[in-house]
Amino acid sequence: MQFKVLKEDILKYLQYANSFTNPKGLNDILQNIYIEVENNTVNIKATNYQMGFSCFFEPNSIEKEGRVTVSCRKLLDIIKELPDGALIDFQYDDTRLNVICGKSKFKLSTLSSENFPSISEIIPEYFIKINAANFINLMKRTYFCISNDSTKLEYTGAQVRINRDIVETFATGMQRIAIASSNINAEYSNDFIINIPKKTITEILRIFEPKGEIEIQTDRKQISFKHDNIIIYSKLIEKFIKNIERLFNNDYPIKAKLDRKSFIDASKRISAITSDETPGIILNFDNSTLKISSLETIYGEGSETIDVIEYNSEPFEIILNAKHLNEILNNIDTEEFILEMADKRSPVLVTPNNTNYRYLVVPISIDKI
Repeated sequence: MQFKVLKEDILKYLQYANSFTNPKGLNDILQNIYIEVENNTVNIKATNYQMGFSCFFEPNSIEKEGRVTVSCRKLLDIIKELPDGALIDFQYDDTRLNVICGKSKFKLSTLSSENFPSISEIIPEYFIKINAANFINLMKRTYFCISNDSTKLEYTGAQVRINRDIVETFATGMQRIAIASSNINAEYSNDFIINIPKKTITEILRIFEPKGEIEIQTDRKQISFKHDNIIIYSKLIEKFIKNIERLFNNDYPIKAKLDRKSFIDASKRISAITSDETPGIILNFDNSTLKISSLETIYGEGSETIDVIEYNSEPFEIILNAKHLNEILNNIDTEEFILEMADKRSPVLVTPNNTNYRYLVVPISIDKI
């Protein structure tokens, strides 16, 4: 195997692939990437059994076809240090992969390509073709709410539902829930419900660009996402949270419209004096103003008052986790948002002016210190 390629034309693919290797695994082959040169293209694959990555590109020249597996981390470290715009010569001599660039030459150990685990082919039961920008936006709106607690498997992914010409995504970490929806072309879709792991979504957001279309195929146990010359494979979470959307249909009679930037800025200042033990901020609504206060900590306490654009109730007080709420607000792209509340212990509905995505956040049910 021998081919030549510019540094910039291979570097990004090695960076992508590295996240799909398993450097801490007991199986050395999972630390490697699979490189195959065939039919005027270079194909790179990586897998850690839970996820897989595949891409293809045309190099500057191909002298000899073949395949090899080599440490992704070490190859990436080398390529990053080579000069920008450098033409790199890859040569496999059946024992080592030679990487030659100018006066630099590296001989990398390899493992047999026959031992590289195959990425399971999907026999699709369900298929969807969706605008990439729409799908990426849906994931961005929701994935940050996914739980990091691996003991509750059904909460570690985003639930995606396809229903005719609508795609909906849900995510929850117990303390908050996100829901977002978008229209799709029904001509290219089947109805299904799946749970996509958070790590897979993170890689989709990192790798895929918001242009063109993404082709999704799934058999309910695994899934593939194809975008241009890149395919991401993943196992699915087979447990589902049922009726996750029902809380959004509850009655929330207390409504307050607020300026998003003013609220974020004030809550960040007040949060500076909170602690991990007392992360809450007190929201005290009174006619046209909102007083944001910290719970009293060993460091002291703080408060700030901002204007309320609209408010429809008697004075009302509730305690929310400032970090959870601000993270939601940072993912809202409207200048104003609405807090809809029922009582001090019921979830609070957070709605931007654009109603195709909404959030619920659970209040902190503790007495003020």
